[in-house]
Amino acid sequence: MIDPNAKVLTLLEANAALVAITGSRIYAGRDVPREGYNPGDGSAITFRVRGGIGFDEEDAILTPSFQFKCYGSTELNAQTCYRALVDALHNGYTADVLRGIQESVGQLLEEPGTEWPFVLVFFTVWIRAV
Repeated sequence: MIDPNAKVLTLLEANAALVAITGSRIYAGRDVPREGYNPGDGSAITFRVRGGIGFDEEDAILTPSFQFKCYGSTELNAQTCYRALVDALHNGYTADVLRGIQESVGQLLEEPGTEWPFVLVFFTVWIRAV
């Protein structure tokens, strides 16, 4: 079985514009950034598989649905991070990630407790399974 989080992380970390905004703060398989993260350090992205269709008839393509949260020190910074994620993932591809399809328009929200602004968005990603 492949690791969908790892495949998408590889795609995102290869996108120079996204890395310019987030640095190394792209966290796969998580709902919130790692302990010690502070939005003042720069934008961050967390993402995890939330479901999806599974494998196609030939077991060649896996199509999970992902939840992404794009954090920023301000609402504007969170939205800038979100736009960079969309540019990197929507119809983005590598040898393993064939396509990313945005399922929803990003929603600007606030993390309970910390009050960190973030944009919540969902993507279906086609990942080569063989």
